[in-house]
Amino acid sequence: MIAKKLINRYKELKQQVPDCILVMQVGIFMQVMNDDAHTIAELTGLQLQMGGDVNQPVVVGGFPHSGLNKYVGLLVREGHSVAVALQDEQKERHIREIIRVEIQKL
Repeated sequence: MIAKKLINRYKELKQQVPDCILVMQVGIFMQVMNDDAHTIAELTGLQLQMGGDVNQPVVVGGFPHSGLNKYVGLLVREGHSVAVALQDEQKERHIREIIRVEIQKL
């Protein structure tokens, strides 16, 4: 089961980058939720699961950090802007930065 604190943190970060697909690092995994999870699943076949509580369910997907370049590359090639929230190595579960990857329109 996914922790409510993690869900809330994802939602907070998503508000900072509403125009991007948000991929958030959680340990050695990258997590996506709700609409972002559906978008990635449609393109890659990523398996999704339900999390949260009964009254406020959340769709969750994830992949190993080692697959980050693959997934971000695919999303950008498909025309999506992506924001990657990376953790601080020294402070577990603390987001150190958000990196935006966008396609430039010519």
